[in-house]
Amino acid sequence: MDSKKTDNTANKNRFPGKRRLRYQLKLFLIAIICLWGVVGVFAGLEYRNVKRYRVESLASSVDLAVGNILAGHDEGRDMRPFMNFLESYLEDSPLKGMSMSIYDAGTGRLLYSHGPAITEIPAVAVGEEPTLRADGTRSLQVFNLQLKDGRKIFLYNKGESADGEIIIHTYLPQSGEVDNAISIGPTFWLIVLFVGLVGTVAAWVVTAHQAKNISLPHDFASRAASDREFIPMGDFPKDEIGDISRQIVAIYNARMQANVRREREHVIALKATEEKNNLKRVMTNNISHELKTPIGIIRSYLEMILSNPDMSADERNYFLGKAQNNVERLVAMMNDLSTMTRLEESNDKIPISDIDFHDLVFSLAEDFTQSGLLKSMDFRYNIPLDCHIYGNGELLIGMLSNLTKNAVAYSQGTETGIVLMGRNANFYTFSFYDNGVGVGEEHLSHLFDRFYRIDTGRSRKVGGTGLGLPIVKSAVNTMGGSITVRNRRGGGLEFVFTLRRVKDAANGDGTKTSTPVGDNPEAGGNEGKTQTPEVQTPPAGA
Repeated sequence: MDSKKTDNTANKNRFPGKRRLRYQLKLFLIAIICLWGVVGVFAGLEYRNVKRYRVESLASSVDLAVGNILAGHDEGRDMRPFMNFLESYLEDSPLKGMSMSIYDAGTGRLLYSHGPAITEIPAVAVGEEPTLRADGTRSLQVFNLQLKDGRKIFLYNKGESADGEIIIHTYLPQSGEVDNAISIGPTFWLIVLFVGLVGTVAAWVVTAHQAKNISLPHDFASRAASDREFIPMGDFPKDEIGDISRQIVAIYNARMQANVRREREHVIALKATEEKNNLKRVMTNNISHELKTPIGIIRSYLEMILSNPDMSADERNYFLGKAQNNVERLVAMMNDLSTMTRLEESNDKIPISDIDFHDLVFSLAEDFTQSGLLKSMDFRYNIPLDCHIYGNGELLIGMLSNLTKNAVAYSQGTETGIVLMGRNANFYTFSFYDNGVGVGEEHLSHLFDRFYRIDTGRSRKVGGTGLGLPIVKSAVNTMGGSITVRNRRGGGLEFVFTLRRVKDAANGDGTKTSTPVGDNPEAGGNEGKTQTPEVQTPPAGA
């Protein structure tokens, strides 16, 4: 059942011309039915009017003859010459078979007669009152009567003089001459047929044009269903059907574009999911690899202590200290992994607020110095007092701490710090730098990769987890900024990052300021830079 239905649908789509023809025939049949209906009604009305006109013409001729006789009577003329004239006049007319009898109204005596004398007066006319004429005479006309002897009378006319002395009875029998006089000739029907044929041809042309207009959206639907190329929207007619067709095509195109976008987004999502899964596998492998080293070291130290009960206290404390260092390394790694996970999976839930970046950097500089994190390096900063950013205090502290630890551990320099490079309407641009040895150009693009180390052995020795810089990048991205890394011209490494700006920030005097600067606040040019005081150092003894 379903297969048969499918085959029928396929056949309909395969032969659009057949469907188009059927539609045109339906439209054509409706048109010609209406057309011939109108022509028929018009022809019927016209036929009735013409026939009535011809009947009235015959009746007027009879009435005219009767009127002339009555007028002659009133003038006292002899009616015999007129009757002879009337007889010769009617010889070649439709009134040829007419009978006319003139009677004396008082005595009933027949005075004159044309044709057979009329002895029978139709009963239908007996009780009828004649119509009064303007000249005082009276007349009565009755159509389509039948006498007692079976004769059919087309017209009966009764005329009465004004003085009431004579009465004229006139019969016009039903005859071929009368039928010819009142019948409609073939010319009329030829005209009706011609008008109908012209209308039929016009209906065919119009319906063919309309069927073509309908066929365009049908052809589009068929082609769209079979994913074939379809006609452009400009080919549709300039009417309501064309407007609807163009709207359908526009909706179809929008839907196809949406499908394409969804397919593309689906592919991107699948690719992203695959990349994420691959990244998770790589990260899992890296984590497993990174955990094995400190765990192995801890295990070996503990086994050595347990296997040597006679070990001196100094040796035992030494091995326990080594084990403790690796435990701390494990703790640091787990903390970093937790931070990475939180940044990647819950970055939309991390609160962002107005942060006084100058106060934050000032406090960190004191903490770095007091904690001994800087060792022999100096930490310098150049941040304006009115520098307010949208960020998260915990992420900012972690980010700057990781950058500082990276500089202390790997730069081999004497100075590190952060300065404001520039600003525009939406962002501050900062530079975190050191004056160390920098890194090879081949390593720059990998510094933000998880567990990436330039010198694996040295990195393990200094206790790095390989997650500090990836955490920095994730933190900056979470706060709506961006970060890049490059070697400084004078030596060392430079991290250039942006943070969203609080445009109206409080100055030291309590006023508000908004200073949109250049749109490209990158290092290397003066545009977009702000004039700042000398680089500051923490207070002595801090």
